[in-house]
Amino acid sequence: MDTLPEDHPTRRSQSANAKRYDRIARFYSTLEPLYLIFPPARRKAVAALGLKPGDTVLEIGAGTGRNFPYLVEAVGLSGTVIGVDASKGMLAEARKLIERRGWSNVQLLHQDAPQLNGVLFSLSYSVLPEPRPALARAWERLRPSSRVVVMDMGLTQGGLYRLLAPIARLLIKFAPGDAYSDPWGDLAGYGTVETKRFLAGIFYVSSVAKPPAA
Repeated sequence: MDTLPEDHPTRRSQSANAKRYDRIARFYSTLEPLYLIFPPARRKAVAALGLKPGDTVLEIGAGTGRNFPYLVEAVGLSGTVIGVDASKGMLAEARKLIERRGWSNVQLLHQDAPQLNGVLFSLSYSVLPEPRPALARAWERLRPSSRVVVMDMGLTQGGLYRLLAPIARLLIKFAPGDAYSDPWGDLAGYGTVETKRFLAGIFYVSSVAKPPAA
């Protein structure tokens, strides 16, 4: 049985999240604007990875593959994009996208991959019931001078906190993630964290770089 950490009481178990995503997988592309998930947020997240042609990047929470076009563009035909997601329904939609685009360098897995040039937690760090172990595994597989990036939404900071309180209540009730997720403390354990906020401070892109090899 899935368990939830005490410091993330609003998070659902992984199995519960997977079932919710399975139900909306076929309609996710239509519902996405309701969550204010627009292309600029995805571009910012991919840009923060600092990828080069030929790199290998892992996306945790790949969903229906909405970030794949930007990741494929960043690593080029000589690179590799690996998508991981707990929802079989979402991965099925991602597989359709891969087939439509004819991407031969995009893989879908249910486990992490070794030797990575970048790891992107795409709208998933606030959903994972136990995000810290996932971060630790990703860090172990990250090559020196590469980055872990978290792109997500949350209401933990920003001057519009009171104004956004009604949105927070809606997120807690309907969204699969933790509206008050705070990944910065976790990332800070690995190095200096760089964070950029946008869309009234609701969305953020945070990154930390692995030190160069000695």
